[in-house]
Amino acid sequence: MMKKVESGKKLTSEDLVVLMLGMFRETNRRIDDLNKRVDTLFEALSKRIDALENEINERFNAYDEKMATLDKKIDDKFAILDRKIDERFAVLNNRINELDKKIDEKVIELMREINEVDSKAESRSNSLSAKIDLVNTRIDAVYSELSRRINELRDKMDASNKVLGERIDRLYELLGRIYEALIRQVGNA
Repeated sequence: MMKKVESGKKLTSEDLVVLMLGMFRETNRRIDDLNKRVDTLFEALSKRIDALENEINERFNAYDEKMATLDKKIDDKFAILDRKIDERFAVLNNRINELDKKIDEKVIELMREINEVDSKAESRSNSLSAKIDLVNTRIDAVYSELSRRINELRDKMDASNKVLGERIDRLYELLGRIYEALIRQVGNA
């Protein structure tokens, strides 16, 4: 048929059918070859994908193991850190408790001293109040005594002034008589 086509002869319907069938067979063979190649490539690709998936899974598993190891190390470090924190907290808590006890003791001592000072102050205040009352009583007594003496002295002075006034009046009267007597003597002489 190829010879007929090359020589330029016309192909018959049968030839065309045969040619077409040959072309279909060739096309089918090529498609089958292509399918085989695609299948082979697909299988190779699937194997590569499976190998890559296995490698990725192995890497993920390795990473998971490393993560688990790292998590364990982190947990161990945190456990150590927690234990150290707990130990330091316990030490600090003990120191705080000791300081609280010392502060309580100091507060109790200070309150006792304040109570003593307060008691002494109250005692001194009471003593001072008693002394002030005593001084006030003495002042009242001295004032009363001075008032009595001043009144007595005033009474004595009033009496002395009265007596003195009477004596002065008598003296004036006597001077008046002497003056009259002198005037008469001068008048008689």
